[in-house]
Amino acid sequence: MKRLEKYIIDNRDRFDCREPEPGHIERFLAKQKRSLKRSGRFSWKYMLQAAAVAALLVISSLWIYEKLTGRTEELTQITLADMATEYREAEIYYTAMINRKYNEIKSFDFQDNQGEQDILLKELSEMDTIYISLQRELNVERGNQMVINAMIMHYQHKLDIMNQILEQLYRVQSEQKLKTEDDENIRI
Repeated sequence: MKRLEKYIIDNRDRFDCREPEPGHIERFLAKQKRSLKRSGRFSWKYMLQAAAVAALLVISSLWIYEKLTGRTEELTQITLADMATEYREAEIYYTAMINRKYNEIKSFDFQDNQGEQDILLKELSEMDTIYISLQRELNVERGNQMVINAMIMHYQHKLDIMNQILEQLYRVQSEQKLKTEDDENIRI
């Protein structure tokens, strides 16, 4: 290496005598731009793969840690029944009534409109996401009276909505029954 360095220093005037060909800078910049474009796509691909692998490692590590240490008590959701006996009674009452109404809607004869029944049952089950979020909030703020009241109000509203749905279903059913009886009387 020292010999090469000495040769360059001794013959510096020979290296500096030539000028680059015309358009050299443009070709150099174009080549540099192409190289940057290629390396930009190349690095993103590996960055995303590395991020996915890292996320999988973190998630699996947390899962293994949880299984090995048995730390499941933090994951259990607090319910109204855990707060006080009067809330336990309210929760038992509302869940029993809601389950009864749900089964009544589920067993209702929708005749040719089975798709409507499925949509209705799906909407009712989606209402539970609100309750789940309230449960999470109660888990964070144990004993918060506003959250407890919101949970009870959620039960009341859901029960009211289910009663209205059943009322409308029975009304439609009776109207259809009257219509078919009138049609039969007219034919006779």
